[in-house]
Amino acid sequence: MDLLWFGIFLCLLVLILLIYFVYLRPTKEKNVQEFASKYPQDKDKSIEKEHYDVAIVGAGPAGATCAYFLGKLGWKCLLLEKKKFPRDKYCGDAVCKTAIEILMEMGIYDQLIKDNKAHVADSGGLCSPGGLSYIGRSKEGLGDIPAAIACKRIHLDEAIAKAARRIGADLREEWPVADAKFDKEAGLWTIYQGSSSVTFKSRVLVCADGAPSRLGTQLGLITRPPDSNCSRAYVEGGTHKFKADGVVFYNKGMLPGYSALFRHPNDVLNYCVYIIPGNPKVTPDDLSYWHDNLMKNDPNISRALGDNFKIERMKAASLRLGGEKVTYSDHVLIVGDAAGMIDPMTGEGIHHAMEGGKIAAMFLDETLNNGSFGKEVMKIYHHKWMNKFGFDFRWSMAFCQLTYRFPILLDAATAAVMRKGDKFLLKWTDIMTGRAPKIHMLKPEFTLTITFELIRLCVLRLFGKSIGNQKKSE
Repeated sequence: MDLLWFGIFLCLLVLILLIYFVYLRPTKEKNVQEFASKYPQDKDKSIEKEHYDVAIVGAGPAGATCAYFLGKLGWKCLLLEKKKFPRDKYCGDAVCKTAIEILMEMGIYDQLIKDNKAHVADSGGLCSPGGLSYIGRSKEGLGDIPAAIACKRIHLDEAIAKAARRIGADLREEWPVADAKFDKEAGLWTIYQGSSSVTFKSRVLVCADGAPSRLGTQLGLITRPPDSNCSRAYVEGGTHKFKADGVVFYNKGMLPGYSALFRHPNDVLNYCVYIIPGNPKVTPDDLSYWHDNLMKNDPNISRALGDNFKIERMKAASLRLGGEKVTYSDHVLIVGDAAGMIDPMTGEGIHHAMEGGKIAAMFLDETLNNGSFGKEVMKIYHHKWMNKFGFDFRWSMAFCQLTYRFPILLDAATAAVMRKGDKFLLKWTDIMTGRAPKIHMLKPEFTLTITFELIRLCVLRLFGKSIGNQKKSE
């Protein structure tokens, strides 16, 4: 039966390649300058305006990053946050390399490390459905920029938002947006607060209000609810037995979802579970069950936590995966979780949110200089982020569905990492964190190595031998 799976797997790879070349290739971007200027009166940044150039709703990583770069470029930018910092956000807290580079560019990365608000990951790895595991080291192979850090969102989001304010963005906390209306004749948005008569006007509106995207839904741009969710619970330092910095656990029963442990400063752990769509037996409504079940019954997780760990009550957040089909309209863009900038294979969204926020800022700088904000112009932004990382989400969805159908593929991948060591793990990590496209999994260095391990594991199963021998397991 496993040999039959192997044949099916090869056929699926060929099918995926055909689908890519026919349907999924990145589209050619148009240039903003190809469009006629409609609002030349706002080109001069030195002119004092009664309205803002850009108003951003939501001061999470996407919105605050967008505000930071717009402020750096000299535009009059409004950043609205419904709560007061510091405020929490529930997620896995893993900040990957792309986001780290942006934090460095903002000048806040070193301060997060110095203030003991972020922990640099060195030892990390994965545990496969069949019980194979590998924990490797990354610092020596990566140099000054780590693969990931763990930083609580209560610290990260505030640091980015305050950086945006320092560079010139007008940050307004405790300012929940009730509605936004567009005056087509004036070419301006009016933004309303629910409990006040105070309003703001802006040339461009950016929705960065999270996965539910209440504002994006009101505007008719978001037409579906979030499609998944994740859990988070902090484990008190000194009460567990986990030795690594980060490990992803693939439990066969909840694939293509997964669970993970990430180490924070002071030996605190983030235990999280991500429900990924595709398995009819595992739905977002089952999150609480899997959060508790894996913690108690998964042998690898329970061993890492030990018998005396102290953990907080589970908290949950919604996820919008795989990218929205439309993230633009006249004078409006959608970024971050609201735009579905979350990788369907990993559930990771912080680095895509920050990268998407920066892409939006660079694009808006161009449109503001040219004075054109119509739908056809704003569509260019959608192509920019899709070409950068959005098209890769389709590969992520295809591969994660393969792992659900054929869990032995994750066993084979883990066996390949065990045989090849840290250098192979770092290349795998680049793919999983979006540094390299998922299609790179089809490169010979991956396909040949993993196929060899797949055949070996199939033979072992054929003869009734266990594949669960572990290496460097924590």
